[in-house]
Amino acid sequence: MSARPEPLPETAERSIVLTEDLHARPASTLAQVAAAFASSVTISYGSRAADVRSVLSVMSLGATGGGSVTLRATGSDAPEALAALGAVLGA
Repeated sequence: MSARPEPLPETAERSIVLTEDLHARPASTLAQVAAAFASSVTISYGSRAADVRSVLSVMSLGATGGGSVTLRATGSDAPEALAALGAVLGA
């Protein structure tokens, strides 16, 4: 009897134009919202990426208002995580 392969986790991606800089307050809010989900979420700005759950990593991206970031979530609740994080970023 052969073992069934594990299903691949769901991956979702969303690009957002920032309405404000990703300074301490919005980075903290992103981390708090991301913590409510099982999915792993990264945010990319330019050539840099960070785990959304790390406030300092998000702030170190240097993302500024008017710039575009990409959120990528992998896990069972990826679409829901992206929707919630997009709402925090004003999209």
